[in-house]
Amino acid sequence: MNNEPDGAELLRVAQKVLREHLLPGVAKQQRYEALMVANAMAIAARELEAGDAGLREELRMLTELYGDTVVSQSGTSVKEKVARLNKRLAKDIRAGVMDGACAQGVRALLKAQVIGRLRVSNPKYLKAAGIE
Repeated sequence: MNNEPDGAELLRVAQKVLREHLLPGVAKQQRYEALMVANAMAIAARELEAGDAGLREELRMLTELYGDTVVSQSGTSVKEKVARLNKRLAKDIRAGVMDGACAQGVRALLKAQVIGRLRVSNPKYLKAAGIE
């Protein structure tokens, strides 16, 4: 069964109603909070649209860095694997394990992670910075 509109579209419509119809009537003292709600709705819509594509790409890059054996032992779901491997990566970076030959791969991974998060949380920044 295909329900239209989907969750992301519903959030976008609700955000538009909030910004265009409700926000003008909101008291000045609550305007900031209303704008935060609208921004949270936009982020949630982008997260729904993106699905797990970003997580899968992150897992692919972590697999390149650590190898299939480590990745297969790190968890069951993609989200769990990425979370565990990122904890390990942070520990390895602090310990200096990722210096040297791995450093370029780590930099590429960290850059991709930041860009992926910005794509969801603040795509306007990426555009303004000429990144996306």
